[in-house]
Amino acid sequence: MQTPAGGLSQTTLGCLIGAGIIALALLIAGALVAFALRESTERVAETVDRANPASIIQTVIPPPTPTVVVRPPAVLQVRAISELATAQSLLSTIAEVNQARVGSVLYEKLVLIACGRVKAGVDLTQLKDSDVDVVDDGKTVRVKLPRAQLLDTYLIDDSTQPCTTRVYDRTNLLLIPESKELEAQAREKALEAIRTTAIESGLLNDARRNAQIAIERILLNAGYERVEFIEE
Repeated sequence: MQTPAGGLSQTTLGCLIGAGIIALALLIAGALVAFALRESTERVAETVDRANPASIIQTVIPPPTPTVVVRPPAVLQVRAISELATAQSLLSTIAEVNQARVGSVLYEKLVLIACGRVKAGVDLTQLKDSDVDVVDDGKTVRVKLPRAQLLDTYLIDDSTQPCTTRVYDRTNLLLIPESKELEAQAREKALEAIRTTAIESGLLNDARRNAQIAIERILLNAGYERVEFIEE
């Protein structure tokens, strides 16, 4: 077969064209294989990521959200108790009173055996806003309590009670009506003696200590974590 001058033979030209087609086909096939491998790798990675326990937990359990704790105002919690009677005592005494009826010679005498109850505590209505202070951390409350005081003192007149008040003796040297004021004076004297005995026995200290325990319990139940009491 003759070769055209300055050119390639038809056989050589055909071979070159065939080789070019085969090369192009190989490039296309390689590109398809690479694309398939990349898709497969991405799917495998996605499957592994889904199977990751951390990912499963994040899917099932949403991330925690901040918790906002709203506590009621401490001063309102304390004031709500109003008058807090935290200690009481049952005391008895003997009161004797005399009343002159004729000069200083003739007199009337009365002896009273008295049994009374004393209640002590803290009047929380006296609290000011500044007496109950929440510290900057929002968890600690400082409380300045009013002084403990005697809230109630009374004599027991119920004869069915183990301890009751009664007139033990009355002396009237004159045949004249008995003084109605004499027993009232004896009762008042007995009440005063009972109040004095209660204070001397430390009833006010007991009342303050018990008030602190009660207020601390209330504030802790309200959500605060620490209660401090300031002495006057």
